[in-house]
Amino acid sequence: MLAAIKQARERVQALRLALEGPSAEEIGAALPGLQEAVHDLETLEQELRAGRAASYDGRREVQFLKNDLRTAGRLIEHGVAFCQGWARLLGAGPSYTSSGQPAEPAAAAQATLSLRG
Repeated sequence: MLAAIKQARERVQALRLALEGPSAEEIGAALPGLQEAVHDLETLEQELRAGRAASYDGRREVQFLKNDLRTAGRLIEHGVAFCQGWARLLGAGPSYTSSGQPAEPAAAAQATLSLRG
């Protein structure tokens, strides 16, 4: 039981580090581990419901996991807010041609913008 909780914490830690990094690929790489952590925690929940008591260390690790998940959740919320802010900024300004000049209004309606990195 304790090993499953610690492993889940390690996987959440990997997600947190990926969320702090510059690459969306890092986040994608952390997702399969999170799916495994969910499975492990579902198994743990079934064990606890079946009457298997958690040790002091187990309860402490669950509290640590809860804190780790809260931290990751805040990083996700801040990332979403950042992306929404960029979307508003990019949508508010005029469109430009490939030469860097402002586009005509008709051309601006058909223009697209792609950012990476």
